[in-house]
Amino acid sequence: MNTDERMLEVLQQTLAKIEELNARLGHIEKDLTSIDKYQMNMNHYAQAIEMATENNNIM
Repeated sequence: MNTDERMLEVLQQTLAKIEELNARLGHIEKDLTSIDKYQMNMNHYAQAIEMATENNNIM
């Protein structure tokens, strides 16, 4: 195997690894977005509960 063929093989392996890492990062980004949305909802509910208890408006 000559140098050019070996270099091509290494570049192909590198590209495959980059694509794999990119897919993992995509999943992580999706998970983080879901967590952020969940935390925003929980914060909203906590604020609503706090306001209700401050005003003695517990149902």
